[in-house]
Formats: sequence, structure tokens, C-alpha cells
Amino acid sequence: MLALLSRLVSQASDKTLWIADENSKPLLQRGLTYRGALLSNRWDIVKQAQACGIKSHFSDFDLAACSQDVQQIIYPVSKEKAAVHHVINAAATTLPVGGELVLLGEKSSGIKTYAQKAAQRCQTAKNLQKHGNEYLSISTVNPESANGVALDDSDYLTLQQPAALGGLYSKPGQFGWNKVDVGSALLAEHFPSSLPEGQANIVDLGCGYGYLSARIAQLGDYRITATDNNAAALRSCAENFEKLDIKGNVLPGDAGSEIPANSADLVICNPPFHQGFQVEGDLTDRFLEQAARILRPQGKALFVVNEFIPLGKKAQRFFSTSECLEKSKGFCIYRLTKQ
Repeated sequence: MLALLSRLVSQASDKTLWIADENSKPLLQRGLTYRGALLSNRWDIVKQAQACGIKSHFSDFDLAACSQDVQQIIYPVSKEKAAVHHVINAAATTLPVGGELVLLGEKSSGIKTYAQKAAQRCQTAKNLQKHGNEYLSISTVNPESANGVALDDSDYLTLQQPAALGGLYSKPGQFGWNKVDVGSALLAEHFPSSLPEGQANIVDLGCGYGYLSARIAQLGDYRITATDNNAAALRSCAENFEKLDIKGNVLPGDAGSEIPANSADLVICNPPFHQGFQVEGDLTDRFLEQAARILRPQGKALFVVNEFIPLGKKAQRFFSTSECLEKSKGFCIYRLTKQ
């Protein structure tokens, strides 16, 4: 998909909005020719785009916050169906008459279905083009588009309280948004025996909607800094901090990149991963390295990972000791100590 996307952005005008996720990141290198603006729900992509001199917006796919001069949207479709439906709905109502919603993706991304849905939402003819193994869909906004039937986006922009979360807020657009992750639940069971004494500083790396922060806040007078790369996760987590009166703050960042060194007594982390292939290198190593940087001397980190990840071996580069506390349900819980 990169070849087609590269051609589209290089030919785009200054009235184009490029909606970018991880599929777009390899293109964001110095020397990239792109005159328009960029919108992403990923903090790392926005920072990388800004380093390339691109005007960039970090939000939970809030198209309304972008320039009203946008006449074309280029969007490599995301993995989350709710996000794609939301973008299609928003494009149909925010683009001017004659504006274009350009979707692209490989066959496995569902692009053929999304092309049909975009055409129906914009009340225009379907225009799907094949370029090798990639597909390109162009939907032109017409005067009737605003009256089209909205796609089901699971009420994408609204913070919700799924029954499984016991009162916590979450929303579509983030991993496991409507359930409690099994690994996180296992990790939380080890909090009582692993917490520092006194008014400690704790960092929740890859916080998601804030489940781990909420659990740990119940156990003592701690100051918690929660951080995530995803805008939807940050919105949810910030709402939970406010509603539960959790002392601390919620920050955007790439694996904790914005947190000062030697500032935490404890780091808790359920890092993202993909079994069978790597995404952006080795995410586990990046989270381990950042955890060690953030911790004070003799500080500890609690990690949960899938059992196929050799975290104990990986941690040797960054920590003086590594102890596997539990192995069950396909997960391993580790306690790591910084020198």
C-alpha cells in the first residue's frame, strides 16, 4: 500500500488532509513531498510528521477540529471498523460539495466493502480502482451527502461505560475497549504485594483506558502518571482519572517518551504486541528500555506479557534482577528491579 499512498500524498494539494495510522508511518521521512495537513490518533506519528515539517493534528479522528479549507481526505483504512465508519460519516458531512474521500487498502483490509459503504454514505457512484495488490476508492461529496444514512460507528466519539468495566469509561478506537484484558487483571492481582511504601510516584505505561491505574489507586496514596500513544485511550483514561479523583495526570507519549528520567518508584505495564510478526521493531524492548529510564535507582517494574515473549531474557539489558511471579492463562507476570 505504501507505493500507492506515496503517489497520492506527493500529488496532493495544500487542501488535502491525510489521515494517518501505523500503515503510513514508513513514509514519514525527511524529504517527503506533501503540501497538505495530517491527522492521526497516534502520538508517535504526529511527532514524526511534525519533524518532517508537516502541519499535524493529534486527536481521536476529530475531523471537525481540522481546517475548514480541506477539499480532499486521503485515508488508508484502519484496522478498527468503528474508526473507519466514523471517518466515512464525518467526511460526508465536513467535506464541501465536490470534495473527495479517498480510501485505500489491500483486499484483506476490507477496502471493497468500505468503498461500497462510502459511496452509499455520500450518495454517489462507487468508484473502486485496482492498482496491483492495492485498491483505491474515491467518493465525491454531493448536495445529498448530508442526508445519507450514517454508518454504524458504535457511537465512536462518545465516552461509554461498558458493563464489563465496572463503571470505568472507555470508547471504540482503542484495543480491548469494552472488556478487561486477562493479562491486566492478572497483573493487578500482584499489586498488593509489590507496591512501594509511602507516597510513591507510579507510571502506567501504555495505560489504555486506565484499568491498571484505577486498580492501583485503590491501594494507597500514590501519584500516578498514565501515558499512551493512542488518542482514544487518553480520552478514556483522563475521564476515569477525573471521575475517580485519581491523583496524577494523563500524558500522550510513545512508550513513555515524554516522562522524565529517574522520576518513578514503580512502573506498571501491559505492553502491546503482535504474535508471529513484529510491528515497528520490538515493542517489548522499547517499553523495557523506557521503564528503566523512567525508574529511580532501586525502582521496580511490573510487566505482564504473553508467555511466548522471553521478557526475562530481554530485561537483562536494562534491569539488575528479573523475577517471574506467575505464569497462567497464557501470560507471565514479571517483577524487575533497576540497579
